[in-house]
Amino acid sequence: MKGDAKMSVRTTGCVWVVFLWSVTVVLGQDVWGVTYSTQSICVLKGSTVELKATYTYPGGHKVTSTFWFINNDADGNPVNLMDDLVFRDHVTYRSDEKNEHILTITDLRETDSAEYKFRLITDQPGGKYAGRPGVTLTVTGLQVNMAGENIGKTVTCRTICPLSGNPTYIWYKNGQHIDESTSPQYKDSVYSNYGDSYSCAVKGHEDLHSPLVCFPGQYCNRVSYTNRRICVLKGSSVDISCTYVGYYPVTSSLWFSPKQSGRWRDMLIPEDLTTDPGYAGRVKYSDQESRRYGGPSTLRITDVREEDSADYRFTFKTENNFEWGQSLPGTTLSVTGLRVEVTNKGGRQNVTLTCSSTCPLPGNPTYIWYKNGQHIDESTSPQYKDSVYSNYEDSYSCAVKGHEDLHSPVVCVQGQDCSRVIYTNRRICVLKGSSVDISCTYDGYNAVTSSLWFSLKQSGRWRDTLIPEDLTTDPVYAGRVEYPDQESRRYRGPFTLRITDVIEEDSAEYRFTFKTENNFTWGQSLPGTTLTVTALQVDVKSKTLTCSTTCHLPGNITYIWYKNGQHIDESTSPQYKDSVYSNYEDSYSCAVKGHEDLHSTVVCVHGQDCNRVSYTKRRICVLKGSSVDISCTYAGYYYVTSSLWFSPKLSGRWRDKLIPEDLTTDPGYAGRVEYPDQESTGYRGPSTLRITDVKEEDSAEYRFTFKTNYNFEWGQSLHGTILTVTGLQVKMTPPTCNEGQNVTLTCSSMCSLNDNPTYTWYKKNVTSLKASGQSYSITNITSEDSGEYYCEAENEYGHLNSSNLCVDVHYSPKNTSISISLSGEIMEGSSVTLNCSSDANPPVNKYTWYKKNVASPKASGQSYNITNIRSEDSGEYYCEAENVITFGKSPALTIIITEKKTASRTAAVGVTVVVLVLILCLSAFIWFRMKSSKSTPDTRNTADDGQEVLGPVYDIVSSVEMTSNGAQRADKDNQEDLNYASVHFSSSKGQDEPLYSTALLSQHQKEEEDVQYAAVKFSAAPRMTTQEVEEDPFMIYSTVNEQHC
Repeated sequence: MKGDAKMSVRTTGCVWVVFLWSVTVVLGQDVWGVTYSTQSICVLKGSTVELKATYTYPGGHKVTSTFWFINNDADGNPVNLMDDLVFRDHVTYRSDEKNEHILTITDLRETDSAEYKFRLITDQPGGKYAGRPGVTLTVTGLQVNMAGENIGKTVTCRTICPLSGNPTYIWYKNGQHIDESTSPQYKDSVYSNYGDSYSCAVKGHEDLHSPLVCFPGQYCNRVSYTNRRICVLKGSSVDISCTYVGYYPVTSSLWFSPKQSGRWRDMLIPEDLTTDPGYAGRVKYSDQESRRYGGPSTLRITDVREEDSADYRFTFKTENNFEWGQSLPGTTLSVTGLRVEVTNKGGRQNVTLTCSSTCPLPGNPTYIWYKNGQHIDESTSPQYKDSVYSNYEDSYSCAVKGHEDLHSPVVCVQGQDCSRVIYTNRRICVLKGSSVDISCTYDGYNAVTSSLWFSLKQSGRWRDTLIPEDLTTDPVYAGRVEYPDQESRRYRGPFTLRITDVIEEDSAEYRFTFKTENNFTWGQSLPGTTLTVTALQVDVKSKTLTCSTTCHLPGNITYIWYKNGQHIDESTSPQYKDSVYSNYEDSYSCAVKGHEDLHSTVVCVHGQDCNRVSYTKRRICVLKGSSVDISCTYAGYYYVTSSLWFSPKLSGRWRDKLIPEDLTTDPGYAGRVEYPDQESTGYRGPSTLRITDVKEEDSAEYRFTFKTNYNFEWGQSLHGTILTVTGLQVKMTPPTCNEGQNVTLTCSSMCSLNDNPTYTWYKKNVTSLKASGQSYSITNITSEDSGEYYCEAENEYGHLNSSNLCVDVHYSPKNTSISISLSGEIMEGSSVTLNCSSDANPPVNKYTWYKKNVASPKASGQSYNITNIRSEDSGEYYCEAENVITFGKSPALTIIITEKKTASRTAAVGVTVVVLVLILCLSAFIWFRMKSSKSTPDTRNTADDGQEVLGPVYDIVSSVEMTSNGAQRADKDNQEDLNYASVHFSSSKGQDEPLYSTALLSQHQKEEEDVQYAAVKFSAAPRMTTQEVEEDPFMIYSTVNEQHC
């Protein structure tokens, strides 16, 4: 079938797109066919083209594969362009709803010029077909061509092939737009001028303009950009460069972006990007030098953001008032993040992953893949090599090698509840001495059991370099790290690592990991947050002062400037607004608002003999009751006549709030301050303020000032040394603990103590010390470790004890047992109460009763009362005690019920009693007649010894014997810890075996199931007073937890 063909041109933005339309696929024909829209096409270098094809094939065939190709392999088989390394980074292939097969080539290069053919393969033998000839694509650049005499030359915008459509040509002279026309020839003749240069472009693709040409010669004014387009990852750095030539000596130059023109004071006059607040601290000219006639120039942008995507241009001025034009496009920067695209092609095992970006990254990047935080693969293809299984638990992320910290967001393959970690910030820049919060959010597909922050930089200190250790246990960070929002979260939540008093050595990458109930551990490979610690520095160049850092500080920063210790200016620009004059006396310092105490070192504008004060330490932390030295060095350009230390906190006590007073005269410090090294040094020297027996109210900022003999006085504004006086406190990690866990106690303070104190650990009521070091670890903690702990810190200035911390170890119920209170025989129709006791911390919150071989629980509660008891209630009973940790199970108790007595049986018992009384009387008579007697064998029930009862044992208990003396004996018996009960056995006439009137403990050693039986504690019911008659006669047994603290 022959297709209807047409062609159109799309010129959206700066991308040249050509559509080659064709007809749809026709099925069931008896001929093979591929239809293209045209045989040839000419497009601009750097633009985008789309080629479309449709096909026909014989009936009875099923198409299994389609693709575009240019070349064949060694065996003559066409090579899919999507598999070609040359094209893979800038071609895509898709089919639309009309079944048109579209090949898109972006960022066209001259080497892409070729014949493109379409191929289809079916399921039948010989079912292969390629459309020949294909589409001939020619890629061309623009070139300015000059012809004619030196006077009145003709200028033409040339291409190597005729461009599609009816393009409009744009002309530039010395970087300035001068004309537009549909003719490729410039309308006017140009005349010889050695300073002028020309360029042309096609409307809609101005960024693809021709190279600049001089007329005549090669030394005209011109700017040539190294790259017309650059694609970079968000968060990375980029260099945008050009070379420029000035026909006359160049006096100034700058980079600008038309996108920022709304911020300029005059929209027609570009302003230097280095002064733009949106780029503050992120742009510089890396190779800026004073060049007379030209050279290279590079604009470096760090920590690029998506809003930095723009066109960047260069301009310069020369001595004869020439200025390079602003119209000629420069370099277009596109900033992109990475994103994992999940494509489900049907079925849970047919999911493809692609690492995509909004623009083609330069070079031939290597893509790195992570699964659940663990590195799994590297490839030059943006598509993950394997199909992945679609489940709700797994997550994936990708990165580009060399920029692993700029990885894509972690995505779920299925749903939104997979295991993952998302860092709030990939990079953080903070001032030395400040505090920083590094945070993330995490999700566990299963319940999370533990979590921690770690740094690979510290792996050399781990016990196993493959198993990360919690930063809170690292001695380097001791007392400086904490988890301020740590809570017990079952499946997800935020988690923050806070580091205080950061030092430059803390610059590192910090990662988070967690574990879940099913032994899942979040991987250690996926990069987290990179922390950079920087100090402020004043850069002096010519007459310009800049407050610089080694990284870009976050937020809208306000910079504060000091001259000779006095506040002089505030600005959002890191550059001081005025030019400074070089003299030997003045010094400058800068700070960031909100962190004035972290100001830069004071620097001289010229030489090294200016007036200045340099504090030895910006912050000092000391123990309450100790001594501290606060010191500085100072220099006066002229002779120093006086000096003193003061604290702005005390200004309310000064006679004049603007005139500081010497601390040695303050009543609050009387007898506690001195200047131990105060001497008359003339021009410079050290000065030390010593405070003894420091108190918490001494926490303040202390500053130094001096005067010279030329009426110079060092300013009072520049911050000095902040003193913090602290006590000690014991902190436990984790905050609560169960038996078997590892616990760390840390001797903490409000600030990081100076002078490396010695720490010692003690436990209350234990004479010997427990350990030394700021942290004390207890592995596999037990309930015996419960108690009060405290630490002691000691240095050369004194020592201090912390307050006590109660360590309350939680454990599951143990020693769970059953007790029973007996009040006579357990007979059918009577009642019995079983009591469950257990030792647990926290206390038991639920008791459940079970009968063996009965599936459902019998009852709940600490006591189980069986009323109207029947023979079927006989059996083995046990209880479970449960607290918030888990449960404990008691040994089984066997209960046997005595059948109910009848009237005849009662009479028989009465006769038996009479007979026995007569026999006893006769026996007594015989005993008194005898001169010697034999010992009577022990007839005590042997069941308490765990032995089988071999015959009836009679223990006669008469109710008439329960006299006052009997009651006293019973009370005495109640005080004993009995392991057996007094049991009343009765037998009827003709009965060979005893009738059991109470519960028996038995060990059924011959049963198929091995049941462990405990010795059950029986307590006889105590004699009740008149007031106790209405009370429950049974004793309730429960364990009272020991109060450890």
